[in-house]
Amino acid sequence: MAWVPNSQFEDDLVDMEPDFNFVHGQMAYDIRKQGELWPRPKSTYEYLKSREKRNSELENLHGSRGGSGRDIRESLQLMENIQKIAGTRPLGEHATMKDWEDDSTNELEALAMMRHFGMMSMAIDSLHVQPEVKPPEGPIQIITNGRKQFPLITDPEFFKPRKIPRKKN
Repeated sequence: MAWVPNSQFEDDLVDMEPDFNFVHGQMAYDIRKQGELWPRPKSTYEYLKSREKRNSELENLHGSRGGSGRDIRESLQLMENIQKIAGTRPLGEHATMKDWEDDSTNELEALAMMRHFGMMSMAIDSLHVQPEVKPPEGPIQIITNGRKQFPLITDPEFFKPRKIPRKKN
């Protein structure tokens, strides 16, 4: 009788890293390596050079796209969100540069952020309603993880040591 494996080693190996597939990763690496060796046409380099020249001319003409105004505006919006969380400013009032330089509420805002961190993103104003997780019913539950099943024992009496029965002579 021929030997038959009693486990699915390859499947288990891939299951250990669910977002990482060894086969596809190796194929992608080989394609990328092969692509590096392909010669690019000369027109590609000419196009990149002309695009870089055009972008530098446009930047000199119009100035950079970001600018410090945008950075200041984003910083003030962030400060406004922090003040809303901490309650250090009445609702609806916008943050100003005077608030940026004011250090009197730093500790209060830092504590409020520590308490609030993880509850919601700074970009989102409301939380989604989370479903309640019910505790398992019964002393032993069967939990499934992919193809594997294992028992979840919730009965504390199960783990208490018992007397070992001795044989009587």
